[in-house]
Amino acid sequence: PVLQPGRELITLPPIVALHTMRSLVHNSITVLLLLLAAGADAGDSCCKKRLQRLIPDAAAVPPDVHDGQPRLVVDPDPANVRPESWDDEDDGPWEPEMVPNPAFAWRPPMVPNPEYTPPTLATELEEEARKAAPWVVLGVGLSALLEAAQLPVEALAGLLRCAGPLGGALLGLATPLCSCGSLPVAAAFVR
Repeated sequence: PVLQPGRELITLPPIVALHTMRSLVHNSITVLLLLLAAGADAGDSCCKKRLQRLIPDAAAVPPDVHDGQPRLVVDPDPANVRPESWDDEDDGPWEPEMVPNPAFAWRPPMVPNPEYTPPTLATELEEEARKAAPWVVLGVGLSALLEAAQLPVEALAGLLRCAGPLGGALLGLATPLCSCGSLPVAAAFVR
């Protein structure tokens, strides 16, 4: 170390140096997790149809009646009446105009998607890591806040031990974290 005139060299006790090193490691991990979370996607893929194992059968023909509901019903439009000039002998039998029935709930059967390729293990792991990264970062950030706030963590941990599983469950309800984010917070209590 270089001493400047008028200043004296201060040496840190080993416990303070250890705490400083631990904080540096925590901050480095937090920055790394934030960088990982930046790449996390929060929406469905644009190629979702290709990823589906089953798709609706495009060749399926709906039945005329399904669950007691006809596929087509008479158009309720008041203008949908037999014209006075209609002659059954010349024009054939008159039939009212039909429209799709909104209560007809038939869905085509699902068939295997010929374009489906199962995801690889690496793809599945990457997808799960992207889903978990924001929650892990939130949990690490929350545990860093707990450490920075200098809360009596030992006292809180003691209260949780006394409260048992019910107290832990109530504390878990108060934190907006999934298991990925609650693990770093729990680790902060254990230390």
